[in-house]
Amino acid sequence: MPAAQADAAPVQRPGALRQPAVLVALLAAALGGGLVGSQFAGPRASAGADVAPSRAEEVPRAAQPLRSARAFRAATAAPVGDDLGSESTRALRDPAYLRELMARYAGETDPDRRGALLAVLQSAANDQVMGFALRLAEDPDPQSRRDGLQLLQAFSLDRTPVRELLLRQIDDERDPDMLRQLVDTLTPAVLPVEDTAPIAERLVRLRSHPDPGVRASSVLQSTQWDRQADMEPVLYEAMLDPEPQVQQAAIAGVNATLAHSPRLKDALLEMAGNDAIDRDQRAAAVFALQNFPLDRDEYELYRRVAIETGPAASEAAHEPGHGP
Repeated sequence: MPAAQADAAPVQRPGALRQPAVLVALLAAALGGGLVGSQFAGPRASAGADVAPSRAEEVPRAAQPLRSARAFRAATAAPVGDDLGSESTRALRDPAYLRELMARYAGETDPDRRGALLAVLQSAANDQVMGFALRLAEDPDPQSRRDGLQLLQAFSLDRTPVRELLLRQIDDERDPDMLRQLVDTLTPAVLPVEDTAPIAERLVRLRSHPDPGVRASSVLQSTQWDRQADMEPVLYEAMLDPEPQVQQAAIAGVNATLAHSPRLKDALLEMAGNDAIDRDQRAAAVFALQNFPLDRDEYELYRRVAIETGPAASEAAHEPGHGP
């Protein structure tokens, strides 16, 4: 704590500020994995009884092809139960039931039911589910592919087939949204340097991608994967990026790595004191500054902005008569 604290009003620096929402979200993205339920396609449907087909459904219209009995049962089966634990336990103990869940997913069109089925499959992750997820991730249908990538987050990247699929798709992908999801799927794992190096190399290349979302995700993932590199130049360059989301990723990276340098501190002070940028970003910059040595003038700026962007100021800003 700088000497200026003795002369100023008592404000606790370390631990005094709550992590801003934007910083929490970015760190969660970097350390993600194990997401279930609504992360796939919305809230899980409630349990219900099997739905018997009506007579009209039993006799298809002339213009519609007849469904196979298996596809029809998969489409009309009741959703999985509300108890995710018991459902996943049953799926792990009963290979036939696990195969039934995967078949029901293949024939399901309702997003809520698909999400509920995928939640059970992720919580019951085994080799059979991994094979299913790998096939989904290779599906030409974009939604099925996204579901497959979400399902693959249940598996560590020490699984060679998972790691190789992600690296291959990162090399081939041209759609920025899908590329960003692929980068976010690179959940950190303990691996030999021979296996982490190819991941770090992709991230180096993607940090200069034209899409700011891809750049932001790549910066944050680099702090988790490129342990041999000095992150200070990477984070400082991201601080200078014109896009706020890349700057926010850099701030989250500073907190994750505890990187320090005078120029990083100057960049954070400039962001914190800039009234023109987003309040959450200023709050994130102030939070990061807690870990830097500050002189008296820097501390006064830190203290003022901490008050301006703190919870009380945020609540006041949303009261009638205040700006956004």
